[in-house]
Amino acid sequence: MTSKRPSRLRFNFGFFLEASLGTSRTIELNYPTIQVEDLTLSPLAGTFTATRTSEGVYLSGTLNSTLISQCVRCLEEATVPIAMKLDDLFYYPAHTAPQGEYSIGEDGFMDLAPLVRELTVLETPIQPICRPDCEGLCMVCGQNLNEADCRCEANPIDPRMSALQQLLNSKD
Repeated sequence: MTSKRPSRLRFNFGFFLEASLGTSRTIELNYPTIQVEDLTLSPLAGTFTATRTSEGVYLSGTLNSTLISQCVRCLEEATVPIAMKLDDLFYYPAHTAPQGEYSIGEDGFMDLAPLVRELTVLETPIQPICRPDCEGLCMVCGQNLNEADCRCEANPIDPRMSALQQLLNSKD
C-alpha cells in the first residue's frame, strides 16, 4: 500500500478565518525544487497576498518557476519558464463553494498544490523549444542541426516533380 505524501503547498489559514474582513497577509514562497503531483518545478518562487473576504480567502500574486520539457524541434531537454498569476478565491466554509471551486477545509488548511498544478499546465507552451534559434533535426537523416551539419541534399525534389526539375535544368 502506497501512502500519498502530504503537500508542501498546504498552509494553515485557521487563524486567518477568524480575522475581520479585509485583513490581508503577504506570503512569500521560495522552494528550490518541489513536486506538485506529476510535475517537478524547480524553483518555485514568488509572492502572493491572502485577503479575508466574506466568502473565504482571496489570493492574488505571481509565482515563477521553470519546467523541464522536450524541445519539439530537436527533441533535447528544454527549460521552460512559467509565470503563474494567482487570482483565486478559496471558499470557506467548504460547503458554500460552487462545484469545482477551491475551498478551505474545516480544519483551516488550504492546499495550493491543485491550483499550482492547474496554472502550470495552462502556462506550459504547446510547442516548447530549447532556444529561439533551434534548428531542429534533419528531416532526412535525423541529425541534430544544432550540433553539426548533415550531408543531405539541401532541397530534395519531390519525385512527382522530377520531370519539371529536368525541364528547368535543360534550359540552363
